[in-house]
Amino acid sequence: MKLGKAISWLKGTLQRGLFPNLEECWNTTLTDKEQQLVCILELVQVEGFVLRRADNQWLGRKLPGREPIARSFVAKSVYAFPLQAD
Repeated sequence: MKLGKAISWLKGTLQRGLFPNLEECWNTTLTDKEQQLVCILELVQVEGFVLRRADNQWLGRKLPGREPIARSFVAKSVYAFPLQAD
């Protein structure tokens, strides 16, 4: 499957399946920015790039906290939040 077709298929699947379920769970409609964030997180799947097992666990963030932090960096980018607070 070509990349363009795969992205179109994924976007259609999200719009037909995931968005209505999220809106039902949250009892609200998703904004365009929220839909964009969900699409990006689903497409990129940043969790796969986060180190899940480390021999040197004493270094860095604890393993359970890494995936939410990675997703939060994507959200900061989508919402154009500054990297540091002033």
